[in-house]
This record gives sequence, C-alpha cells and structure tokens, in this order.
Amino acid sequence: MPLFNKKFPPLSDFSVLMVDFHNHVLPGMDDGSPSIEESLKMLNAWVDLGYSKVITTPHVIASMYPNTKEQILGQMYHLREVIEENNIPLELEASAEYQIDFEFLDKLESGEVIPFGQQNYLLLELPWQKPAYSIADILFKVSLAGYEPILAHPERYVYLSADFKKYEKLKDRGLLFQLNMNSLTGLYGRAVQKVAEKLIKNGMVEFVGSDAHHHTHLKELKKLYRNQLFADLVYSGKLKNKSLL
Repeated sequence: MPLFNKKFPPLSDFSVLMVDFHNHVLPGMDDGSPSIEESLKMLNAWVDLGYSKVITTPHVIASMYPNTKEQILGQMYHLREVIEENNIPLELEASAEYQIDFEFLDKLESGEVIPFGQQNYLLLELPWQKPAYSIADILFKVSLAGYEPILAHPERYVYLSADFKKYEKLKDRGLLFQLNMNSLTGLYGRAVQKVAEKLIKNGMVEFVGSDAHHHTHLKELKKLYRNQLFADLVYSGKLKNKSLL
C-alpha cells in the first residue's frame, strides 16, 4: 500500500515546516559555524527559506566537543542578542546533539542535558562505528529519566542501513526518527539518499532537520523545492516540526 494517496504540489519554501531543529549555528562550539559572521549568513538563509524558528543543537561528544549546558545556553543568549541587533525575524532556542558515549549516562542522570519541546525531546546521535552497548538499554534509561528520544539522521548509520529490520526494531521501541533533509538532495551520497527515501516511504520519519553546519548547506536545501517525495511527506501531516514552535 502506498504511503501517500495523492500527490501534492511542489514547495515554494519551507514555511509549512516553520521550525528547523538539528543544526550547528552557534559559533565556535563544534564543526559548525566558526564565527558570528557565518552564523549571520545562516540565520538570514533560514529566513529566506521561510522558517520562523531555529532550535540549534551543537555536538556534545566527550572526546571531541565537551560542551556543557552552561556554555550552550550562554552562546544561545549571545546569538539572540545578535539576532535582535540585526532585526532578523527568527526565533532561536537551543538544545544539543548528544552522542551516546561513555559520559552520556552521567550527563543524563545529573540533569546536564537540555531537552526541547513540550515532550522533553532529546536528540541522540549514535557513534559512527557500531556501538558496543545495548541501544535498547540506553533508550530505556532516557525514557525513565522523563525524556523522549529522537535519533539524529538514522539514514547515515551504515550498520543500521545494512539491515533495514534494525530500523523496524528501533521504531518498535518508540524511537522517533529525524531525517537530514540534505540526505534527499544526494549531499551524503546516493546510498544514504536511497535509505532516506525508504524510511519516508515506510512512514518512519517524524522530524526533518537541516543539520546545517554552514550557510551553503542551507542553500542546498532549495533543491527540495522540486522533490515530489519530500513534498508528499511535508503535506502528509506526519511530521512534528510545527509542534516545536
């Protein structure tokens, strides 16, 4: 049975989504924006694309980007001042992209994490190499702590995409999926694009995000204006991005 019963018109912008979450606009915190100047280019690009709000999610990785809650929120407040000074019509909030590493559970138990949305969402990133622990156990502890987990870019983990049933098992545990929009433009390669398309067609995607690290990533998104599958997903009512407004 097809996921979508009708074809929708192509998008002219992303105003129907309203909110972009999962991006790296805070300057100097990770491999995203290196400066206020680049952050300004990104912010103006979101406005051009029709967004009303951005929830930024800098990496939190113990061995590479040990960003703290205090540091993230401090940079968010600073960038809010820049937004106001430049009269940019965009709302900004912050959370993080938490890699499930050897320090993650300590952060979870100590209240060091920053949830977002009314559902207390947490954006989780798996290690790029196959995890040596039980994902199911981690998800249980996240839920027990009062948070609802979202998996960042599931289409990009080779050890999951090699066996599609692994996605089904994660969905059976209630895990929400956030798809990178540029996975559909081919930015990460054809193999990732095919997995992204399959996840959409199987009704497994609840959120989409830019995962923008610089303004050129945002310009790339305009290719989706003529992507029929993406338009069908957006207008299907399955996405929860607007609930984050």
